[in-house]
Amino acid sequence: MDGCFVIFVIRDGRYNNWMKNAILLLLGLFIGAVGANIVGNALRARDAYARGTMDVMQHHYGSLRENLRAKQCNATKTAFALAQLRALSNEIEPAVYPDSTPESAFREFSSRLRDALDTGIATAPADCAALAPIAEKVGKVCDECHQQYR
Repeated sequence: MDGCFVIFVIRDGRYNNWMKNAILLLLGLFIGAVGANIVGNALRARDAYARGTMDVMQHHYGSLRENLRAKQCNATKTAFALAQLRALSNEIEPAVYPDSTPESAFREFSSRLRDALDTGIATAPADCAALAPIAEKVGKVCDECHQQYR
């Protein structure tokens, strides 16, 4: 019989080995791609909280820096951004080390960041001249930590 079927070509009662191998190869590639996607998602989800915390902190720190660049340092917006950064600074350690105690160097960076933010909140900068050293100190602590832990 010389007829063609959807998946296999049958000739004299035998399967065409080439077609069978091609289908098995495609099936293997599909299963491998699905498995790789599952593993990738699991690895990405493992540190999603830490990345999310850092992204939100970066947003608020970026708003402070943008206000400084534009020379539009509104006291209300500055106080809000500093307060948000301070609240998020409490989440850094549990976000990065959810199941264990952070290293002493990491705790030191977190403490220095909280101190810088506490100083900024206590100062309540009303203009760009007062905000600049606070933003610089916060940025310096962030950069030092990221150099060691990124």
